[in-house]
Amino acid sequence: MIDRQEPEMTDLATKPEADVEIDAELLAEAERQGSHRTPNRALNAALRVYVEIARAKRQAAGEALKKMADSGELDFSAFDEVSE
Repeated sequence: MIDRQEPEMTDLATKPEADVEIDAELLAEAERQGSHRTPNRALNAALRVYVEIARAKRQAAGEALKKMADSGELDFSAFDEVSE
C-alpha cells in the first residue's frame, strides 16, 4: 500500500521543488550512530547502506534462481505449451 502523503520518487527526481520531510529525531540518531558531522553525510551514508543491501538481495535472488535453473528445479514446459 502506498502512503500518498509521501512524495513519489519520480516526483523527487523530476521536481526538485518537491518537499522532502525528514524525521529530525531519526536523522539526529543516524548522525550520532554513524559519527557523521553533518546531516548530509548521515543521509548519504544511510542511502549508501540501503542501496548496498538492496543490491545484495537482488544478487542473492538471481544466484538462487540460476542455481534452481541449473539443477533443473524450474519447469519451463508451461511456456512450451503456450507457444504451440
